Amino acid sequence: MKTIHLFFAMILLINCTTDSTNETIEELNNQGILTLSGEDTSIVGNELQIGDIAFGREDLTGLENTIVIVSKGANISEEPPSLSINDPDYVESIIDFPDKKNTFVIVAGEKLISMVIVTNGIERRYTCDSTYESSIACGSIILNKDSKKAIFLNSTVKNAETGTVLTINGTISW
Repeated sequence: MKTIHLFFAMILLINCTTDSTNETIEELNNQGILTLSGEDTSIVGNELQIGDIAFGREDLTGLENTIVIVSKGANISEEPPSLSINDPDYVESIIDFPDKKNTFVIVAGEKLISMVIVTNGIERRYTCDSTYESSIACGSIILNKDSKKAIFLNSTVKNAETGTVLTINGTISW
């Protein structure tokens, strides 16, 4: 069952470059920048500016103690998904990307990260998994629901295509 939930979190990111017209009614209080280091920063940049954040949305990720983070300007729907997670339009139904050619989506738990960074229309997928060892170990990820903070401390993700590693650092709040 845990393998299926991990699979659902990774599936969420497969089609992140779709377009949507969902509206977000909640005022955004999200803050933070995640810094990146590693070989791929020459392509994806060395920071990710945070937009909308959704914590504990099991209806989106299949896992309760996870966070969904999207790029600045993107919005996550507050409504439950109307489509199956396997539907190709799933991500389009829950996230509105104003610039679908330059964006990112991160789904993170304390022992996994599934991330897509899109630059100039090219998707790059990154993962880590400290539980099932299906990828590189994640390093330190702290999700604190009470203080509404997520801390990435030398968290590592591996490019699914090339095997290069990015290191993520930063604190975000919601």
